[in-house]
Amino acid sequence: MAVSRQSQIDAVELDSECYQLFQTQLNQSFTHLPINILKRIEPEISALLNLAVYVVPLYTTSRLVSHKLLGIEYSEKTASPLLQNKWYAYSFAIVGMKWISQRWSTLSPHILNESMMQPLLNTTHAAQFLSWLHLSAKIANLLNSLVFLKQGLYPTVLHRVLNLRTKLTDPNQPRSTDLSTLTRELLWHSFAETLMFVLPLVNVHRVKSWFSRVVRLRDDTQANMEVGKNSLCAVCNEVPIIPQEAECHHTFCYYCLTANLEAIPEYTCPLCSCFIGKGQKDV
Repeated sequence: MAVSRQSQIDAVELDSECYQLFQTQLNQSFTHLPINILKRIEPEISALLNLAVYVVPLYTTSRLVSHKLLGIEYSEKTASPLLQNKWYAYSFAIVGMKWISQRWSTLSPHILNESMMQPLLNTTHAAQFLSWLHLSAKIANLLNSLVFLKQGLYPTVLHRVLNLRTKLTDPNQPRSTDLSTLTRELLWHSFAETLMFVLPLVNVHRVKSWFSRVVRLRDDTQANMEVGKNSLCAVCNEVPIIPQEAECHHTFCYYCLTANLEAIPEYTCPLCSCFIGKGQKDV
């Protein structure tokens, strides 16, 4: 029975998460070490982490950690010499090639002679070559992803090159479908999208005016007191900037009053609920 695309992608992501988790723990453990020492041994630390996550489980249990969690395994028999050779190549690609790429600047003078090193010392050629490799890897990953969505066989380029396919450990065992997380994510994204469409349509000034009238944030004594030049703004409750006196003799900031009148033609005073027209005057 074929393994679903979701399970194969989840396996790749789980292994990557395990690597990130180990790396985070190591970084926290080495926080008190000098930074230059960590930079010096960073390729070796990365190689050890890749070895622990991707290689050791293969040679001890014939499955990765993600395979155990998802109930899948490689389709070829464990004792097959071909599978053993694939594992060697897989280990070298995951651990060895990455370590060599990180240590290439240090290893190349000891491996290559001066005549072979001369073209590599040309920064322009080296930058072009690295850019070409990076672009080629991106294109290969993109093409492999498109083919994987169509066929559902090889989730990564390395799996395709080595012809590593997975199968269910127990095809007769029913799959446990826990959709609670998926349902929660769908509900949250739907709610967020709804808010994105609805909030721009809400008249904020009208809502604030209605809320202040209903809740009565200010008591009646403040609402009925005599208004003077030193009164606070009826909207922002701060010292008015360019104070304006409404028909109800309460004081507003010019911006607070003008913005509310533009947003709410039938705007009423939040203190006394009196209708405010265009007849306000400067204080």
